[in-house]
Amino acid sequence: MNCPNCKQGRLFPAIPHENFPETGLECDICNGTGILPESYDYLPNKGKALKDERIKEQVHLREASLKQGISAWMLSRKERGYFKKDEKCATNE
Repeated sequence: MNCPNCKQGRLFPAIPHENFPETGLECDICNGTGILPESYDYLPNKGKALKDERIKEQVHLREASLKQGISAWMLSRKERGYFKKDEKCATNE
């Protein structure tokens, strides 16, 4: 499966920025390969459910990540639907 997070392994800003390299940044999900690793499940509906629940409770991302004992970066990744297959999540079945 192609990595839904990037374009052929590279990330580009929506608005060009002088401090952002013209070649883009290497995708942190696929490590620049453009292919979603087999160690990941892409579950956008479950990620959206996590985010919707957090927003409904009026909890900021950083606050929620502290409560869960994970980084805000990792919670953001989950809310975008990227789950490592070995991770357990309340919305995983």
